[in-house]
Amino acid sequence: MAGPQHNGVDAAIALLLALVAHNGEATSSALRREIGAPRASFYRIVRTLAAAGMLEAPRGLVRVGPLARALVAAHAGAVKREDDFRAPRGSRLDRRPPVSRTAEAMEHGPVALSPPSVPPRATRFRIGFSNASMDNLWRVALVHTIEYAAASLGETIERLTVLHAHGDAHQQEADIERMIVQGVDGLIVSAVAPRMVGGAVAKAIARGIAVVLVDRGLDPDVPRTSFVTADDATIGRLTALWLAERLEGRGAILLLPGDCTAEPARMRLTAAQAVFSRFDQIRVLATQWTGWRREKGREIVRAALERWGSEIAGVWCDSGLQGAGSLQAFIDAGYRAGEIPPHTGGDLNLAYKLAIRTRTPLAAVDFPPSMGIKALEVLLAALRGAWTPRSVKVASEIIVTKGAATRSILPDRWAEDHVRWDLPDDLVLASGLGPAYNPRSFRIHYPGNVYNRSAALGQTRAPA
Repeated sequence: MAGPQHNGVDAAIALLLALVAHNGEATSSALRREIGAPRASFYRIVRTLAAAGMLEAPRGLVRVGPLARALVAAHAGAVKREDDFRAPRGSRLDRRPPVSRTAEAMEHGPVALSPPSVPPRATRFRIGFSNASMDNLWRVALVHTIEYAAASLGETIERLTVLHAHGDAHQQEADIERMIVQGVDGLIVSAVAPRMVGGAVAKAIARGIAVVLVDRGLDPDVPRTSFVTADDATIGRLTALWLAERLEGRGAILLLPGDCTAEPARMRLTAAQAVFSRFDQIRVLATQWTGWRREKGREIVRAALERWGSEIAGVWCDSGLQGAGSLQAFIDAGYRAGEIPPHTGGDLNLAYKLAIRTRTPLAAVDFPPSMGIKALEVLLAALRGAWTPRSVKVASEIIVTKGAATRSILPDRWAEDHVRWDLPDDLVLASGLGPAYNPRSFRIHYPGNVYNRSAALGQTRAPA
């Protein structure tokens, strides 16, 4: 923002924006060059803002001051309250916050921000959603949340286009380029493989299109306006710690992660393995990828029971999508209520139903599809000219069956209060779509959808 300033207010604003671009701290000389202010004027502005608490100015540096940090913290608190409002209601067992909050970044320094992708315009925006796949029920819920958000914000959206790549990175690249040609203003991308589609994303950003990655996108080489997700490492770590403590630090276990090609599954497994490695008497019998498919989980555990039988002391799953299949395999093998070893893995209504019916100890941290709502909100903020956080983590809760809490893992909610007996088995929870959300009867009207039918309808290819 170099160049002559019209007045001191312009120069002060330019200084604050330059400081944001440097993630909250930079040398005085660098900032003065960037805003193009005379030396005397620059230091007068710095002293004035420092006196007000907006800045701190130790020798040779300028950084965010206590008042600015308080303002950011207040905004983070507002985001937290919005997340709390969307979270499913239920009894709170303690006063701890859920495991992942946008505000957590404040503990480690200023929040990294992205500048507006395009000049703000008084218009309705054309939005594209490039979806990695429709391989499991969680992805149905993610599509529904983005459609719901588009319908709720219809006065600011001209059109929402949803394209499914069906697990093909090359197809996803073509889909993104197609939407660029169609003239979208902003994109939400759930990437098959973030690095593989990075070129198409970079092309969109180079053309002034805001891009918010959702669910997957940790690769630092992939450009983005923002990345909205939940804390996968925390999901893996907390569920593994619960299982280890539930087994009192000893026993043979199965590890059933999701899709080996998916960033969230790899992060959860790595975190879980790190926890289990701290317990010398816990032995991993096998680690097998399930693709987040119920029947695959059932098949793997059926074979494991034939091989190891009652030697299996626990089953770690990173989601109930395959966890429901594991529980069903034990039921098929004749295990009665109270005999099935402890399990982990949430998300899916059926997983909670089976665990409660069979009195199986279970712990889970849902991967909330409500991140789709947040992704569209962040995208629209960028299109309206706001500076947006580079990363947003959506809140999730620790869910445990009654009586199964451990020393370290205390639940935010009992599974018995979280399950929905009145809704279908294939319901994915923590969607943020309200207590009446039913994936089987979901109908939606949003700009660009002339038939009031979800783009997810009939798209799920793999068995649940």
